[in-house]
Amino acid sequence: MAVLDGKTVDRLQTFYPGFDAWPTQQVLGKPKLSGEAIFTHPLTQKILNKWGPKLTNWLVEPTINADFTKAIEAAIILGFDLVWVGPTEGQVMIQDANTLLRYSGSYYELTVDGHGNMYYMYREHAFNKPEDFDAWPHFVDPDVAAQKSYRYYTKTMKKYGDKICVMPQVQGLHETMVLSLGFVNMAIFSRKQPDLMKRFVAYLEEYAMKLCMAMMDAGVKVILLGDDFSHKTGPTMNPKVNDALFGEPYQRITKAVHDRGGRIIIHSCGDNTKMFEYFIKWGFDGGHAYENTSNVNIDEEKKRHGNRFTIVGGVGVDYLLTEHSKPHEVEEGVKDLIQRIAPGGRFIIGPVHTHPDMDIPKIKIMLETVKKYGQYPIV
Repeated sequence: MAVLDGKTVDRLQTFYPGFDAWPTQQVLGKPKLSGEAIFTHPLTQKILNKWGPKLTNWLVEPTINADFTKAIEAAIILGFDLVWVGPTEGQVMIQDANTLLRYSGSYYELTVDGHGNMYYMYREHAFNKPEDFDAWPHFVDPDVAAQKSYRYYTKTMKKYGDKICVMPQVQGLHETMVLSLGFVNMAIFSRKQPDLMKRFVAYLEEYAMKLCMAMMDAGVKVILLGDDFSHKTGPTMNPKVNDALFGEPYQRITKAVHDRGGRIIIHSCGDNTKMFEYFIKWGFDGGHAYENTSNVNIDEEKKRHGNRFTIVGGVGVDYLLTEHSKPHEVEEGVKDLIQRIAPGGRFIIGPVHTHPDMDIPKIKIMLETVKKYGQYPIV
């Protein structure tokens, strides 16, 4: 929290995204029976095709929550300061053996991650016309989601809150709408269906607000709001349109978190060069991820916004933190990043994203390098 406030600290803080099973299993060990073996078994497929929706509360939510708890434990063992997690809170449902659906109107393909674990990939949006939104039967009551979140984080903070900063994710407004409407409809509806867009934003704001407040009631101090506004070369929509649609709701959410003594950062993939001023205007204390595979220039952003907006991330998962890199490349890359971005503070170093192929030996080298070169003052 001191780093997010721009205060002086004694050492560089470290960040771990806990969304993938394989990195966690490299620390805690693999299960005796893999998720791939279970979910691809013909009997399991038959059961899920017949009773999938009825098994959601019994199967999906406990499994996802257990995986995130393991991720927290792995992050503590590795020595991270901050861990990003995101239990389901009723967001994901089983439709059949190959399909998950999200409460807000999108479908995902159940697949495997290459390491024996089940994974999900976005398939398609559910809302093709305004009538689809009104007919959608799977919207979750925000109060129910908040209660589930409160129960999980109350237990989690009691067990781990004095060992690591647990940073839960709340799903963002813009990204959720894009996934539910598709890119084309998002643009068309913004112009031609303003009333529907307002209703959708209002529902998602209520959902996000109540989750944030429930998490803080449970003892959480730092929240990550996940909202991908950009692709590799820039925003997916005109930043002014984004501000008109989402600026006021986000200002209300960030103010509510700050009024409770908390801090809130935004995760947004891609090149957000044209969005950072809006993120600051909306009240976010910092941002993740500054993807090295996009056109964002982390050095320029440090110069432009480094005294007002904390940078989180910076270390690539495309090569540097995989088994393909050499140990000396990891040390050299992380050392260089520290020397460029850490002076002056407002930097929390870690992977630019979560990825199934992150290699724990390389993660350990990253942490060792931070310990060696990340003591303040850094000049």
